[in-house]
Amino acid sequence: MRSVPLRTVSLAVVFLLTFAATPPDKLSPGKPNAGKAPVPLANAPASPEIKQLDAQLKDMRAEYHNQLDPLQAQVKTLKDKYDPQIKSLEDQRKTLVEATKSPDMQKLDADEDSELLALADKEKDEVQKLHDRYKDERQHVKDRYDQRRKELAAK
Repeated sequence: MRSVPLRTVSLAVVFLLTFAATPPDKLSPGKPNAGKAPVPLANAPASPEIKQLDAQLKDMRAEYHNQLDPLQAQVKTLKDKYDPQIKSLEDQRKTLVEATKSPDMQKLDADEDSELLALADKEKDEVQKLHDRYKDERQHVKDRYDQRRKELAAK
């Protein structure tokens, strides 16, 4: 149990040293979790409160992932262990159920499965096109606002 508080303290020290070494530039955090570096703001003073909140957010995210990552690894291990066994049992069951059906019923089921698969493929293609379209539109909006931020920062 002693390693958890020690790890938290160690993370806090590393974090504080990291932020103490960063220059006190005037930065805009932008959209949360945008994955980009903050953009400088025009005429905005560097706020210690913002820096403190950034530090708290970074610590909280680190702590969250320190607890979440091992759990995700456990879930993956369980899925890797049980999914093949479950799939095998489901396949055996399906084979036994299919063996009890008449040939005409089996053909009808196969035709239905084929049509449903074709429809699912079509749906997947159309959904992907829609995702791509909105992704392009989002990027266009982000680029437009990034340009406006740069123009404001240059003033």
